[in-house]
Amino acid sequence: MKPTLRPSVSPADHPKLCQHQRRKLSTSLTAACLLAPLLPLLSACQTPAAPATAAASPKKSTWSEHQAQALKSLGFVQNGEEWTLNLATSLLFSFDSDRLQQAQLKQLSELGQQLRELEVPSLRIEGHSDALGEAAYNKQLSQRRANAVAQALQSAGWPASALKILGFGREKPIADNASEAGRAQNRRVVLIAMAD
Repeated sequence: MKPTLRPSVSPADHPKLCQHQRRKLSTSLTAACLLAPLLPLLSACQTPAAPATAAASPKKSTWSEHQAQALKSLGFVQNGEEWTLNLATSLLFSFDSDRLQQAQLKQLSELGQQLRELEVPSLRIEGHSDALGEAAYNKQLSQRRANAVAQALQSAGWPASALKILGFGREKPIADNASEAGRAQNRRVVLIAMAD
C-alpha cells in the first residue's frame, strides 16, 4: 500500500488567516492529498519527451558570402536584407540641379557593372534634396536626381524593370540644413541593393 500524503499544515494552525484564506488553503491541501495516489498512474501516461533538437538555425541570408563581402568593399552597409550605399560623399548635386558630372557618370557606370557582375537582383534609388525652397518642388527635384542616377545605371546594363526610383525631397535629411555644407550633403542619392 502506498503512503498517502497528509498536509503538514492545517488551516486551523494559522489563526491569523482570514476565513477565505483558510478555506482556500484547505481546498488546496485536500486536492493535493486526493491527487497524490494518482501521480504514479498519471506519470505512466505521459508522452515521452521529444528528442532534443538543435537550436533553431538563424534565417539564411538571401545574399551569398561573396556578395556580402563585395558589397561591403564597395561601401554598402547592410540593413536587414538590404544593402545601402549613400552616394552623398561621391555624388553631390549642385544647388537646384539634377545634372551629373562626367566623372560621376563614369563612377556610376563602373558601380553598375560591378553590381550586375555580383548578380544583385534589383536596386532602389532614392533621391533627396536640401530644405531650401518649396517642399513640392524639392520632391520633384529629388525624383529627377534619382532618375539621373537610374539612367547612368541603365547605360551600365541595368534593365529599367530592376530599378525602383523614389524621390523624397527634404523629408530625410542626413545633415543640418542650416549650413551650406549640410545642405550639400542632403542633396544626394542613395542606392539600396534589394534581394527582391
